[in-house]
Amino acid sequence: MLARKVLFALLAASTISLGACATEATDGDEEPVAGDENEVKVDTRTPAARRQYDANVAFATSYTPRCTPASPASTRPRVLLTGFGRFMSINDNATGRIVSTVVPAARYPETVSPPAGAVDAPAPQLSVATSTIILPGAGAVDVCAMILPVYWDLAAILIAKEMDAFAPSFVMMNGVAGARQPLWVELGATNRAAPLDDGSNQLRPAVSGTDAYAKIVETAPREEDARANLLSWRAVESAARTTIARHAADMDQDTRLGDLLEGVKLAGFPRNSNTYLCNNVTYVTGYLMSHPRKQVRLLKASPAVRGAINEVKIAMNADLRAVPRVFVHWPSEMATKHHAAGAEVMRAILDAQLTAMAHGDAPTPGDNTLADPLLQGGAFF
Repeated sequence: MLARKVLFALLAASTISLGACATEATDGDEEPVAGDENEVKVDTRTPAARRQYDANVAFATSYTPRCTPASPASTRPRVLLTGFGRFMSINDNATGRIVSTVVPAARYPETVSPPAGAVDAPAPQLSVATSTIILPGAGAVDVCAMILPVYWDLAAILIAKEMDAFAPSFVMMNGVAGARQPLWVELGATNRAAPLDDGSNQLRPAVSGTDAYAKIVETAPREEDARANLLSWRAVESAARTTIARHAADMDQDTRLGDLLEGVKLAGFPRNSNTYLCNNVTYVTGYLMSHPRKQVRLLKASPAVRGAINEVKIAMNADLRAVPRVFVHWPSEMATKHHAAGAEVMRAILDAQLTAMAHGDAPTPGDNTLADPLLQGGAFF
């Protein structure tokens, strides 16, 4: 438990357009199915883990997107904005609270963890809503706001379904890291998942042999083990820094914003401190956006059970290859304070990226040469 909390503090289905929603094993009783252990993703060896897994798969396969473009078609930019909700017994997540402040219709899911071993239902932990907000430079912008359950692969599947329906102009994902720290704007993500329990305290990636990590997208080629995010980096960094400085003296619960949110830094990749849920959603989202109509297998069970659904297949119909996408890490201590200032910073990032594109500052792939010296990425670990 301590290791999971430390890492979380450091960080934070059907097929959309093709084929069937999930593969099913052949007829028979519920018993393990032999298979290639290198293809498994989620460790479901205990009865409690399998129950949680089945609940997550059922929700993923039945989920219908709630965000769709305005009708009749609008020329307004569209943003997909995500944050996370409760993590185990930690009821408040800064990013979910801040996203809900930007789009109040996306109400923060007020849930509590169930007794140990019980299924932690994913549906009550998801909140999705659309709203039109006005930004200083970009003007009217349609926002699909999502507050996600902190669950391996499931969060990424929900994002993918909404992306395919909403066809965003920009995707901004958010999670928490240290209690007090600078904003970390992640330059990229890595195809690595640490074998640590997710927010249900039931499921973790299955690793093979002595491997320290599991692959997120098993079929991704080696040259995509590290994938860059896509952003107008300097424009976003400058806007975030300026807005944080403007609100640094703001007080909330006897705490200055500047004492919690200590500026902004570009963070390199891969980093061994960024292999948890934040990286999971970033890598899957970027991979699907970059490979339209390519099917990916997620939420794979280990072991597979005969007669049950043991994976979720997903693919993007929309071609979002040129759409900017980024993940931002926030201080976890903002869970209970400075939501209004955090929302101003979030809006500034949205406005900076959309305005940059309108003025010809096209997004570019993240490059480790831009990273802060203390957050450098490097060779695979």
